Amino acid sequence: MRRKDLTVRLAVAFGIVAIATAVIAAVVITVTWQRQFEVYVQRGVQERADSVAEVLADAYEQAGSWDAVAFVNIAHVGLTGDYSVQVLDAEGNVVAYTQDRMGRMMTGQVPTGDAEVTARADIVADGEVVGEALVVRTAPGGLLTERDVWFRAASLRGLALAAVIAAAIALVAGVVYSRGIVRPIEAVTRAADALRHGDRSARTGMTGGDPIADLGATFDQMADAVEAERAFEQQLTADVAHELRTPLQAIQATVEAMQDGVLPTDEERLNLIHDETVRLGRLTGSILELSRLENGSAPVTLAMIDLAAPVTAAVETSRALMESTGHTLEEVIERGVTVLGDVDRLTQAVGNLLSNAARYTPEGGQVRVRLLRDGADAVIEVADSGLGVAEEDRERVFTRFWRGDPARTRTSGGVGIGLAVVREIVERHGGRVGVHASDLGGAAFVVRIPLAPERR
Repeated sequence: MRRKDLTVRLAVAFGIVAIATAVIAAVVITVTWQRQFEVYVQRGVQERADSVAEVLADAYEQAGSWDAVAFVNIAHVGLTGDYSVQVLDAEGNVVAYTQDRMGRMMTGQVPTGDAEVTARADIVADGEVVGEALVVRTAPGGLLTERDVWFRAASLRGLALAAVIAAAIALVAGVVYSRGIVRPIEAVTRAADALRHGDRSARTGMTGGDPIADLGATFDQMADAVEAERAFEQQLTADVAHELRTPLQAIQATVEAMQDGVLPTDEERLNLIHDETVRLGRLTGSILELSRLENGSAPVTLAMIDLAAPVTAAVETSRALMESTGHTLEEVIERGVTVLGDVDRLTQAVGNLLSNAARYTPEGGQVRVRLLRDGADAVIEVADSGLGVAEEDRERVFTRFWRGDPARTRTSGGVGIGLAVVREIVERHGGRVGVHASDLGGAAFVVRIPLAPERR
């Protein structure tokens, strides 16, 4: 019923507009046509007056006076019986007139009665105005003759019929067009209703080309985004549940064993519980941070910065970790590499890369940090002599909770979030991050961020 109601409303609206347009057009055309028709009739009467004047001028030149005017016949001029001709001499006296449809002139004073002069023409003989010919309308109705009135009425009826036909065509076109509008709107409505009731696959299937089709295509894109977000949330929930289960189970099992007397309540067991609790806290914090970055709620304040500042800060923060594991830390930092960035977030990203390198590099290994320009990009490289990343795993290494080999276990201290955080931070800066084999023997993580425009 909604579709029918909308179709009817649109059709009625089109019909009203069409009828109003047709009526206005008919009125304008009628008024304009009538004025032009009267001008046309007036011009015709004037032309006949001129012709009568020429005939009478010839007669006057032959006779030399108005005495022979009664012998003139003007039937060939084409005036109807609704008109008569009056002939005035140079002093303005009526010397002759027509009285019948045969066009024969009569001498003497014109009979009295209602009459309207519709056209005048000077009678010129031998270069001198000797009189004036008047075309007089003797029948009622003004300028138009009976035939003219009939023709005008017939024309107006034709215009009225044309207006009605135009309105009808416009109404039919309105109905067809309204259906064309309603159908895509209905498709969007059905898809939205299906989504509301849980059908995540509902789509309009519409493509761009007109505003309504663009609306349908935009709806489908929105639905795709919603579905992707839902899938992401489901996967995140599953990943979080999986990652939280292990430390919680370890803590629970240890506490229950201590309660049952199976395990002694000693410093070793308490340290185990403490370590798992710390790991659990670190995991939840990392998950929260990643979630905020992925949904855009984590603030990233971009400003013109020298990228050396966050890289140096991350190096200094990581130096104690490197020393504790016996790693050699080499830094090659170019100054004046300017980008639009957030110092704190970039420090976090570089710190995560350094922590990852330290974690998966055997004790006594080598870690190197480099900052340089490369074309239009600022490049940060963190390379190590550690375990490396298999070529088939280089895309997945930035996925949250991913561990590609037995060495990447929970016992290493990682929570599987750090590299995912790096990717989100870099992408928020309009950059990209990748990994390849390092000349040091391990992995080399490379971050590329566009240079500030004025420094390129």
